Order: sequence, then C-alpha cells, then structure tokens
Amino acid sequence: MRETFILLWPEAEGIESFVQVVEDMDGRVLLSFPPYAVVALLPAERIDELRTNPAIQLVSTEEITAHMSVGLSSTSRMAADAWNEHLARQHDGPPKQLFEGLSWDAPGRLAPDPPAHIQEMLRRRERESQSDDG
Repeated sequence: MRETFILLWPEAEGIESFVQVVEDMDGRVLLSFPPYAVVALLPAERIDELRTNPAIQLVSTEEITAHMSVGLSSTSRMAADAWNEHLARQHDGPPKQLFEGLSWDAPGRLAPDPPAHIQEMLRRRERESQSDDG
C-alpha cells in the first residue's frame, strides 16, 4: 500500500463520488482537500489504473514539482504544497529530542530537579541528620 496524492479535474463530480473509486480499488481515502484533492492509501500495483481515469488530473506518490503544478488553481497548489510538506517530514524521520540517548551521568549533564515537595522533604531530612550528628 502506498500513500498517493490524487488531484481531480475541476469538471469532475467531486471528492464524494471519487471515494467509491478508491474503495473499489481496495484502497481508502486518508485525507481530502475539497473540492479536488485526495490523499489515499492504495495498493501499489493499482496506482497506474488511476492515471487512465478521465476525472483525474494528477496522480503522484512522490513530491509535486514546480513543473507539475503549472496551471493548478491556488487551492490545488496549496494541497500539493501540503503533500510535499508531508513527504518532507516522512523523509526527515521523527523529531529527535535534544538529549535523547544520553544517560544521567553523561559528562556535563545533571539529573533534573525533583518536584518542590520532594526537595523540601530531602532538605528537612538533611537538617535532621545534621542536628543528630552534632
């Protein structure tokens, strides 16, 4: 299964009727950008079938290039930009935490401060143990 960006021609009946086309191909619509764009999860071997559908202007599993977006409406370009951003985030992988993987005793690192009530309890115990020693 592959995520696929699908752009319908303005003359097409709209996204609602296209959902059935996707489902008939054993796919499912993941997201729609009304009135003409859809992101669907489709079997890879069925994606080329969409390209023969006269209601479809563009089918892509890759980035939508500037050349591909020539002549698109502003709404369709926004949908294509959102698709490209989605792909860019997938290629970058999940966001990394700044200190991910470091142990507490890594050079230059200190454990985080405990909550205030725990700090107070520890300080009280320190004072008690100091007064007992004296």
